Amino acid sequence: MRRVLHVLITPDDDLARDLISRQSEDQDCRVVIMDLTLPEPDYDALLEAVFDSDSISVW
Repeated sequence: MRRVLHVLITPDDDLARDLISRQSEDQDCRVVIMDLTLPEPDYDALLEAVFDSDSISVW
């Protein structure tokens, strides 16, 4: 199963939301979202997710 990481750095990005939604529907794709717009992002989890992912998109 392909693992896709989306790193959100901009709140309310319509393009990112649309793409994440479409990829989430794919049975062969596991979508992971890391939201860096939160007051205290988990950078340790982000680092792990980066190395576990097949592709990364930053929005």
